[in-house]
Amino acid sequence: MGTYSHRQLRAAFTFIVRPLILAVAVTLLVRLLFSTRTPLKKPQKQQHHHHHHHHHHQLTKALVIASTSADDTAWLSSVPSDWAVHNYIVDRPSAAADSAASDTVPANKGNEAMAYLTYIITHYDALPDVVFFHHAHPSAWHQELDSAAEVSALRAQHVARAGFASARCLPGCENVMPLAPAGGGVPLERFGGRLGRDVLLTSLLEAFLDRDAGEEVPTRLAAPCCAQFAVSRGAVRARSREWWAELRGWLLETRLDSMTSGRLLEYTWHVWFGKEAEHCPDYEACRCHVFGIGDCERYFELEKTF
Repeated sequence: MGTYSHRQLRAAFTFIVRPLILAVAVTLLVRLLFSTRTPLKKPQKQQHHHHHHHHHHQLTKALVIASTSADDTAWLSSVPSDWAVHNYIVDRPSAAADSAASDTVPANKGNEAMAYLTYIITHYDALPDVVFFHHAHPSAWHQELDSAAEVSALRAQHVARAGFASARCLPGCENVMPLAPAGGGVPLERFGGRLGRDVLLTSLLEAFLDRDAGEEVPTRLAAPCCAQFAVSRGAVRARSREWWAELRGWLLETRLDSMTSGRLLEYTWHVWFGKEAEHCPDYEACRCHVFGIGDCERYFELEKTF
């Protein structure tokens, strides 16, 4: 009786366990087959820099550098070949430069501003789609990326749509500057070092904003520092070549020292290129739109509505 019961138990165990083993084996086989396919889709989601979003069509691009003869500009050799590089060596007199070279300035004045304005005036009739105005240093405290990487990462499609994009992304405004009251400016020929920054800025804006086009002198100015930005051809041509030449003429003739005159333009570039007086883009949005850095999918979706 005991032996017969043992055989019955063995048969029942075999009857129950074998199907379970088979089911487990089939499950493992199915998982193995599907796991070999899914990784094909994962690499796209793991990209940190979203370069694939700015290859809709090829845009023409120029990199404009303001340098001195002492600057280390070796990094320019790492700039992608689809950028036309214009390196203005501001302490090299035009007369001493190669007569065939166009990247010279009429005077070493106004820091980077003289190079930037000279490029605009010289190339106004043949501007590329996007121009990136940049300093000569290979890296700087106010840059998240080194200079070569910054140029490579710049999303030209965004610049072409937005018109102006600062290369510095910040969480909010770092320096909001109150201006002099309406009508508080002075004639440009009376500019001098004893005038306050608010009066100098108000005077410059009063002289160069187009009142006939509805431009008004604001009460405050704010924008990310440091005079590195990209612009579209349309933003440049929103003002005439003659207007840009007049602005450079002021820079050449002003009695203000080079540092002060250049700083006034640093504070106002965004206004000249059509942005609001207090221009302080959201930090994450700036990083995504301008350089494609971060978790950018929602920002790229927003771009489709521009």
